[in-house]
Amino acid sequence: MFFSISVRKMKYHLKSSASVLILLTFLLTSAPMSPAQVTFPKKEKPQGAPVKTSVSVTLLMENNGSALYAQQWGRTFRDLGITVRTRRSVLDDKPTIEENLRGTLRDVRLTGTLDRNGVVHFPGRKFARSDLARLREWINELKTYGAQGSPDSKPLWGLSNDQFKKVFAGLSEAAPENVKGLTLDAAIRKLAFPASLPVRFDLDAQKRFGQVPANDTIKADLDKLAKGTVLAIALKQYGLAFHPSRTPSGSLELLVTPWEATESPWPIGWELKLSRQKTAPRYFDLIPVELSNVMLRDVLLAASKASGIPMLLDEYEVKKKEIDIDQIKVTVSKKRTTWGILIRDAIGGTGLVRKLVIDERGQPFLWITPFEPRVQSGTP
Repeated sequence: MFFSISVRKMKYHLKSSASVLILLTFLLTSAPMSPAQVTFPKKEKPQGAPVKTSVSVTLLMENNGSALYAQQWGRTFRDLGITVRTRRSVLDDKPTIEENLRGTLRDVRLTGTLDRNGVVHFPGRKFARSDLARLREWINELKTYGAQGSPDSKPLWGLSNDQFKKVFAGLSEAAPENVKGLTLDAAIRKLAFPASLPVRFDLDAQKRFGQVPANDTIKADLDKLAKGTVLAIALKQYGLAFHPSRTPSGSLELLVTPWEATESPWPIGWELKLSRQKTAPRYFDLIPVELSNVMLRDVLLAASKASGIPMLLDEYEVKKKEIDIDQIKVTVSKKRTTWGILIRDAIGGTGLVRKLVIDERGQPFLWITPFEPRVQSGTP
């Protein structure tokens, strides 16, 4: 197989082992599609925020010496507007947090043990008499978010394992069509997320998107990739990111925020589960190559088509680093090489690096982004 690009005609040639020359022409540019119009939510707060929440506490006394502390804690909880009752602990009793949701009414039931030192133990938390401010903060959190508490600073974006599996399954679906050439709002509509997993822009994201020219479209060819990866790359082009979020009512959404303000964005590509050779065997195919002054974008597009592995640019970071991709030309003398080495040589000296990753469905793609040196802490 012979891989070459003619600058004048932009045709890609493949030569079989039988020396039969096959000409494959790839369309490098396409007419822009008419963008669909989308009105983004204008509310900062998520819809569906509840529900009236009541919190009740059951204190389990470990011994008779806890009675005085039980009276003190009873007054504390009642001052916080919490219904409280106390009883002796039995063998199978243990601290629990339970929730019952009926329509717009949510009942959070806390069961905690009261030890001989007056410390109340709940699942994952304990409070002494000196921790009343921290207790009040937790109770307010439960009234707002329910039994799972605030999603902030929790693994899996504050979701339970079941909620994360549900979100991941939705984002693992194949994108229904290629969003290249669409405006961002049209692309999000085409991805057709269900009503149970809406996309919401926060106010800062809305402001940033409002600065995008009306005719600006998605540059990357994201055909056949999973919805999560498509959304992440499309948003990143405009300096935006998303992550799953649990609202106070317990519903789920995909929250869009400015890239720099997003502490844990949904990743653009996941680490490989298998070896590189098993994940993307064609990436290591040995092919004859000869290129002369070919635009880097055209090399990436042609290599993507011929190898079947999307090779995608981090457009936002490239622009921030002032790397003029449209002025980078690639010349490779006639030789046999792999797709991986070809791209390594093509971006060599440009300040770009490549990484082979997979989407939510396990499909490989190459993510090309500016090199970021590791920041090392200074020595004392």
